[in-house]
Amino acid sequence: MNRYEKILKIFSERLKDLLDERNLSIKKFAEDIKIPRTTINNWILQIKSPKIYYVCEIADYFGVTTDYLLGREN
Repeated sequence: MNRYEKILKIFSERLKDLLDERNLSIKKFAEDIKIPRTTINNWILQIKSPKIYYVCEIADYFGVTTDYLLGREN
């Protein structure tokens, strides 16, 4: 697994964990940040990676850092 794949895997796991911790559905989260639900599914399934803008939006939404989302801090 290369570095890109590792980062994408960590992002996917952390996003899923944040959604689970808050009992938040993908549908509701997608509505809140105004993006298609399928886009979030693609991130969780590691089919696509989010644009930097969305990493920042997600970090702000959940009150975490972008470093946390990308596995650069615990």
